[in-house]
Amino acid sequence: MEISREILTRVTILDISVILMYIIGIVALAQNFKKVSIRFVRFFVLIGITHLFFTFVYYFYTLNNVADSIGYYRRTLYWFDSWGETFGQGTTFIYFTLYPLIKYLGLTYFGSFFIYSFIGLFGFYYLVKVLIDIVKESWSNWFYLLLLPNLHFWTVATGKDSLIFFGISLLTYVSYFQKSWKNYLFPIIFIGFVRSHILLFILIAFGFSQLVLNKKIKLATKIAVFIVSLGAFYLLIPIVLDRIGFVDTESILSQLESLESQKMEGTTSIDMTDKNIIIKWLSYMFRPFFYDAKGVLALLASVENLLWVALFIKIFYNARNKFSEAIKNFYWFCFFAIFFVTIPAAYILVNLGIALRQKMMVFPFIIVIFFIGLESKKNGYKNT
Repeated sequence: MEISREILTRVTILDISVILMYIIGIVALAQNFKKVSIRFVRFFVLIGITHLFFTFVYYFYTLNNVADSIGYYRRTLYWFDSWGETFGQGTTFIYFTLYPLIKYLGLTYFGSFFIYSFIGLFGFYYLVKVLIDIVKESWSNWFYLLLLPNLHFWTVATGKDSLIFFGISLLTYVSYFQKSWKNYLFPIIFIGFVRSHILLFILIAFGFSQLVLNKKIKLATKIAVFIVSLGAFYLLIPIVLDRIGFVDTESILSQLESLESQKMEGTTSIDMTDKNIIIKWLSYMFRPFFYDAKGVLALLASVENLLWVALFIKIFYNARNKFSEAIKNFYWFCFFAIFFVTIPAAYILVNLGIALRQKMMVFPFIIVIFFIGLESKKNGYKNT
């Protein structure tokens, strides 16, 4: 059943109330940084305003373009008669989180956007808390990386991206501050319900980091296990993705998959079937680049991707530094998580737009190890 534009553009008093509560929420979260400095209070307000702005931008964007959020809203509105029907993992979990907003609270398509957007904003909140501790509560202009347009654009909409960004940011926060094991349960379960394969790869990264850092295992054994594991990981990617049911039923990806055997005519579609995994990964992380740009949006994305290239160069350069024992385990866990999460995604890459969106989920890992690398160089950490 199609959904009319009138339903998609309807705004109620309740929706306006949600936006007002959103603004109050920004101020309330920002006040938690008051003990650090007023500058961080203002900075988080700036993050909140940016996030709110891109919520409006993305909402109006969906009205004139193919959007997963419209599909989620339409199906939840028409397909289900009870909340229990929506319980499940992956796409079904979005219906589960959206159902009470629509059927119980009476939010419209417009209003529901701001709930998911605020969940995404919570991801930034936990991320800022981690970064502030890394730099020992001192200001750095590198914090402005948290204002990257695409980072906000892809973490505001009704769908998996805003939820997974929040889940990974929260897990990063819990891991960094070494909270009690009970604090790990919610982010782990939450990530598992949103994208179970991402949870699997994060857990593999954690185990891999423990193997590398375990001093009781001989270096030769570590190298052998490392090589064998990488080879097995590469060979098993398609099998693992199939076994865990990695089928993304979101509308954009479904349309692209149906075109995979045909000539790709979309401006962001690329045929990567004959490329090796290294080329696929580089394309996933750093394209569209300037030579791919066929419009203003792609050109803007290229500028941002240039920053991603600079970030990774700096990360690899600073990885040579020695880290304090207190931070070393966390650093390498995040380092490995970036690759274990993005390599499988790059393996099935068919569209640069999807890559641009999905890679935002590893931004929490990227930004924290970037800051750790900068701080380690600044303070000259030595292993103890």
